[in-house]
Amino acid sequence: MLKLLKARFKDQMRGMVISLISTAIVVPLFCVCVLIPLGLTLRSDYSIWVLIVPACLFLLILFGGGFGALAWTFYRRKRWLDSLFAPWGLTGSVYMISGREYQGSVEGREVVARFYRGPTVDLYVGTPLQTRLGAADKSSTSLTLAGMLGREPLALDDPDLEAWSVFALDEEWAHSLLADQEAKRLFQRLMRAGESWVLMQQVYLQPGAFHLRLYRSEKLFGYGIEPEEAQAWLDDLLALARIAEGLPAPQVTDDESGAEQLVRSGQVFPIALIVVALLVGLPTCVIALAAAAFFVVAVQ
Repeated sequence: MLKLLKARFKDQMRGMVISLISTAIVVPLFCVCVLIPLGLTLRSDYSIWVLIVPACLFLLILFGGGFGALAWTFYRRKRWLDSLFAPWGLTGSVYMISGREYQGSVEGREVVARFYRGPTVDLYVGTPLQTRLGAADKSSTSLTLAGMLGREPLALDDPDLEAWSVFALDEEWAHSLLADQEAKRLFQRLMRAGESWVLMQQVYLQPGAFHLRLYRSEKLFGYGIEPEEAQAWLDDLLALARIAEGLPAPQVTDDESGAEQLVRSGQVFPIALIVVALLVGLPTCVIALAAAAFFVVAVQ
C-alpha cells in the first residue's frame, strides 16, 4: 500500500510539473499572438488580419508543435524498444496507442513483451503449467494478489524471502519450487529487475505463462532499460520455467480465464477501443447531426 501511495504522489507531482511548464509556454504565447492583436484591432483601425494571422500562428504552434513533439516521442520510443525486443526475433506492433507490443517464439516458447503507460513492462513466457502463483513486495500489492488467488500468503521461514508476499493455489508445490536454490535465486533477481527506477516488481505464474511485471517509476521523469538488462529478464524467466516444469506436476490447477487470454493475446485493446468509440462516438455524432439540423432550420 505504501508503494501505491508513493506512485500516486509521483503522478500528482509529474502532472503538476507538466502543467506549470505548459502554462509558462502557452500563456505568454497566447498574450503575444491573441490578446495583444485583439486589443490593437478593437482600439485602432488595424485590419482584422492583424488578429487573424497571429491567432492562426498561435494555433499552428500549439497544435502542430504538440503533435510534432508527440510523433517524435513515439518514434524515439519505437527505436528504443525495437533495440530491446526485436533481437529476440519478436515482431513489434502498436499497443494502446502510445505503447509497443512484441510477440514471437523463443526456445520454442511463446513470448510476449509489452511497454505501455505507467510506465509498465509486461514480459510473458509460455509454459504448459496450469496453476497459479504470485510474488510481490509486501509493501506493494499483496492484497491484490490475495484477492486474485483467494489465498493467504504462504508462511515462508526463509530469511531470503521475508520481504515478499507469496500466494499460490498449490501451496505444497510452491514450497517445493522456492526450496530449489536456483529457482529462489531467479525469483530474487526478477524481484530486483530494474531496481534503479522500477517502483513495483511482481512475478506471476498464471495458467499457461510466467509473467514479470514492472510497474511505475521511482523517478519523477525518465527511466531506462538496457538491452542486456532485458535479455537477463528473459533468460531468468526461461530458466525459472524450466525448473518449475521439472518438478512433480502441481496437484491444484486452474484454467486460464477469458480475460487473461484477452490480455495476454493483446486483443483487449481493440475491444476497449470499440467500446469507447461506441460510448463516445455515437453520442457525438447524434449531437453533431442535431446541431446541423437545428442550424439548417434556423437558417430557413
